[in-house]
Amino acid sequence: MEDVHWLVPTLAATSCWALSDVCCDYAIAGGDDDDAPPPPDDKERRSPQMSTREADKGDEQLTPEQNAVVSASVAAAAGSALFMYQLKSKGATQTFDRDTAVAMAAGAVHFCAYAVELRAFRTASSTVITPLLQLSAVWMTLVRVIQPVAAVMVSSAGGSMDEVMPTDFYVATAAMHPFHFAAIFLIFVGGFLPAAKGDVRKFGTCSFYKQEAVACCVIGELLICVYNALLHACTFKREDQAASVLRFFVASRAGNALGCLVAILFIPSFSHIRRVRRCGRRYVLIAFLGECLSVIGVAVVMLSYASF
Repeated sequence: MEDVHWLVPTLAATSCWALSDVCCDYAIAGGDDDDAPPPPDDKERRSPQMSTREADKGDEQLTPEQNAVVSASVAAAAGSALFMYQLKSKGATQTFDRDTAVAMAAGAVHFCAYAVELRAFRTASSTVITPLLQLSAVWMTLVRVIQPVAAVMVSSAGGSMDEVMPTDFYVATAAMHPFHFAAIFLIFVGGFLPAAKGDVRKFGTCSFYKQEAVACCVIGELLICVYNALLHACTFKREDQAASVLRFFVASRAGNALGCLVAILFIPSFSHIRRVRRCGRRYVLIAFLGECLSVIGVAVVMLSYASF
């Protein structure tokens, strides 16, 4: 039982993220119907609807970018609260060292990943998106396969892997079992199957991967894989595991907030963030609840990466 002590926080975090996905599904506006112009012969019928929508501007759903800003705000609040707790309980300060810099970079990557994945909710429901959000395991498996091969190639060339990559960033800490590959295969097929509507033949077509929901989730999960690798590098088998997890969470949430600030300043699609005041209160509250669940999941799952 000692070998699977990481399983409980992983299940808890996954449950939080699944519920968060349902909240995002409810809070984020779809893109297809609102972006498409009305048919020429249907303008008169749609005009009353359009006027009603204009009259009810205070009941809009959030855009993916607005939801991403809500997420960064909740993350910043959680990071600040834990930082204050750290100061009061131990009187320690968050020193800026290599791990802090890596954690802040990881937080920025995490914001980018989440902002990309939220766009998937414009065109697909949570029942399609949630399975796709397991694909970081597939990306991580590729990393675990590539790293030993790269180490052999570097060694054959007379070099050392430590010269190319610090030992902390080496994620292949244990040998892959055949059952691991079987599980990854099931994750791959099960992740894409709802998006393919049960047709496995679509896996071999380019048009399937060009769908907005699929493309956003694949790219987002690649970034999540990078985030998880950086999390592993900063927390795995440290002397004071609890302290390392706390330091990573605080620094990564700061990086997450900075990534959001950069997006607001330089990415045009984030420029309408002030329109969140026109969104329905219930959508904002549901989005806030979903992001609270998401941050709880992010915090809890760190215990798994720090010990396995």
